Amino acid sequence: MKHTGQNKMKKQPIEVEAAENVCTSDFADTDAYDRRIKRFVPYYSEMIEGVLSCLPEKESDIAALELGCGSGNLTKKMLKEYPCAKLLAIDLTEQMVEKCRRNLLHYSKRIRVVRADMISFCQKNRFDYALSNLALHYPGTDEKKMTVCENVWRSLKPGGLFSFSVMLNGKSPAVTKRIWKCWEQDVLQAGVTQEELDEWYGTNHASDHPVPPNKWLEWLKKLGFTNCEFVWNKTIFGIFRVMKPL
Repeated sequence: MKHTGQNKMKKQPIEVEAAENVCTSDFADTDAYDRRIKRFVPYYSEMIEGVLSCLPEKESDIAALELGCGSGNLTKKMLKEYPCAKLLAIDLTEQMVEKCRRNLLHYSKRIRVVRADMISFCQKNRFDYALSNLALHYPGTDEKKMTVCENVWRSLKPGGLFSFSVMLNGKSPAVTKRIWKCWEQDVLQAGVTQEELDEWYGTNHASDHPVPPNKWLEWLKKLGFTNCEFVWNKTIFGIFRVMKPL
């Protein structure tokens, strides 16, 4: 796929708005968050690789958007593998924004990291790629998740690609119970104690609002995305890849 967008990322106003369903204090201790996510998501590195593998081969003149960049793990991998890419990364939490900036000083000429709410963020027809790792399950309602996807649609150029990983439920209560049980077993085998797991359910999980994969596909297709694929799945996590038509 040939990209003809501008290589320079012009500074445009960024809207910052509080998200009702995300407890930003959960992410204030960025070091603790990084340690926790790698322990509670045993497939974390595989997921980052999976999100990037959905994008085409490396090309010039790439403008990319990352939603919920966190401390910059996916961001850094993207910039390393796509040396001609310019990337705008957004996150709701100021502490995460600052840590991402520090972690990516080496790439400062090719990235802007700003505080913004992905529910309201939109810059029309600007990006070739949009990507996200473990962020889109935070908006607390179906409508807000759909709004995120709609704004991604508006922000992508025709032919643009959207690749993201997300926490999931199953299509039925029985399937949900089974896949979460499989995840618990993987986490416990990775060294998390039962006490830590119980504490996670009582605290951090309050910010998560997963839905089944068929809902994501339904929303994405309704918005007009094509080539909608559920490309990777392991226990309660999955990766989607879609395209905005030319």
